[in-house]
Amino acid sequence: MIRAILLILLAGVVLGSERLSLDISFKKKKGLPEIKEFREMVRELLEEEFVEVAPGIKVRKGCKVERGIASWYGGRFHGRKTANGEIYDLFKFTAASRTLPLGTYVLVRNEENGKVITVRINDRGPYVDGRIIDLSQAAAYKLGMMLDGIAMVQVIPLRCLSPDSLSRFYDEIILDIANTY
Repeated sequence: MIRAILLILLAGVVLGSERLSLDISFKKKKGLPEIKEFREMVRELLEEEFVEVAPGIKVRKGCKVERGIASWYGGRFHGRKTANGEIYDLFKFTAASRTLPLGTYVLVRNEENGKVITVRINDRGPYVDGRIIDLSQAAAYKLGMMLDGIAMVQVIPLRCLSPDSLSRFYDEIILDIANTY
């Protein structure tokens, strides 16, 4: 139980979740932390409902998970500015989305082979009808979609993942995030 609570807290720190921010006050006389609010918050998180969207991947009920076609872009755009002002690097794990806020981290799952990657949205696009995300060349390679150029994927914001799903992909998510800059 303690391990689960620590995992939830660590996930909140990593993902910057406002729901997991703590305000622990100290009692004036005894000097002990007041943890009543903390217990209520943890109880709320543990009781939250999750829906399985793929084998081993659960998301908060009510979170939007996009499903559609992903494509990738590479050489022609390498070195140009992206929508958030960064210089596009085809070797980083980044992506373009029309709807997701810039700076959002998402888990992208290739439905054809089950591979997953975490990317950071730093650009706008794709500008081809029917596509929901444009991945960098490195991200497309890791997802195994280089040859076909497109793949059917699920796009899941990291803040929507259940604690179990976060712990399942934790190491991979951390390494992928390191490769987004």
